[in-house]
Amino acid sequence: MRLINLFNIIAACAAGFLGGALASRASVQASSPDVVRASRFELLDAAGRPVARWEIDPRTNSVHLCFMAKGGGVGLDAGVLSDARPFLSMKGRDGKNRISMGLDERDKPGLSMSDERWLGRIVLGHAGSDTPDIPDSTDRWGLQFRPFGTELPVAMMGMIKEGDSGTKGLLFVNGERIR
Repeated sequence: MRLINLFNIIAACAAGFLGGALASRASVQASSPDVVRASRFELLDAAGRPVARWEIDPRTNSVHLCFMAKGGGVGLDAGVLSDARPFLSMKGRDGKNRISMGLDERDKPGLSMSDERWLGRIVLGHAGSDTPDIPDSTDRWGLQFRPFGTELPVAMMGMIKEGDSGTKGLLFVNGERIR
């Protein structure tokens, strides 16, 4: 065997070893990235059915983390609306909202509890103006009870501060102010 052939064999072995070492290191780094990017993630049960999903709703551009109920509908939905307000919604087995929590247009909190017939039976939190573009000079907080079929409460307890006046307590029953 000539010396040049021996040199070529040694060089080929060294290059193969070096290439193999670099390739195995690169594949380890590629299999554990720091960032995973996707537009939707799903968590599947053993049968391959989705039990949770994390996605951006293309219609509203809001981000949702949904946990599915047994029938396939959403049981728990948490996320952030397109205007950066967070929300949480819990649904009954019939798919209707039971508890909703979130922030209004002025970032004031609200909690609403419902039954199968009516959304917002009990509402707790800030009771601001219906027109978010007009500055709200009142600071109203309360607990409202609403019967089936109406947005008007039959009972309300809370507090109000208007302008520079002091804070006052409120109590309404059947539309009549008690205090």
